[in-house]
Amino acid sequence: MAKNMKDLRRLVGIAFGLILFGGFGGATTIYKTVKADGSISYSDVAGPGAVPVELSSTAAVIPALANGAPNPPTTQKKAPVNYTITFHSPLAEETIRSNLGEVFVHFEISPDYLGKFQLTLDNQVVKTNGKNQLTLNDVQRGQHVLQVNLIDNSGKILASSDPQTFYLHKASALINAN
Repeated sequence: MAKNMKDLRRLVGIAFGLILFGGFGGATTIYKTVKADGSISYSDVAGPGAVPVELSSTAAVIPALANGAPNPPTTQKKAPVNYTITFHSPLAEETIRSNLGEVFVHFEISPDYLGKFQLTLDNQVVKTNGKNQLTLNDVQRGQHVLQVNLIDNSGKILASSDPQTFYLHKASALINAN
């Protein structure tokens, strides 16, 4: 039974292909060939050992497709997810005092995403990893701009945070120069 169903599906597929490409002008002959290994092939050209299978009209083919074959898979596009990246540290316009130039960065992404984040400092990529908390070292004094990009496995940017400006202050080397 299952083999007959498989043969029917193949036959329906060939007949449907002939319909689409203008092969049916009236009654058309399809040839069925059973090979030595037991496999079956269908063709519109007679070959050695081919047996004709008569198809009188397309009406006989279409109901078989609707009743006997599984429904073709439907492809639906998923709506793109809009991610939001929010900084918790440093805050906007925050002044950080660190003589070592350490800046603790913490951000949150909504909805949750287990992927990679790319941290840029002054438009230069400084770190790429899967954590939303990290420490930057040896940051120079002055004004800086941070931004986080959410990236997929191919490196495509899925979302970006708003640029975040902060200021780093270090004690002057001239103070207590004795």
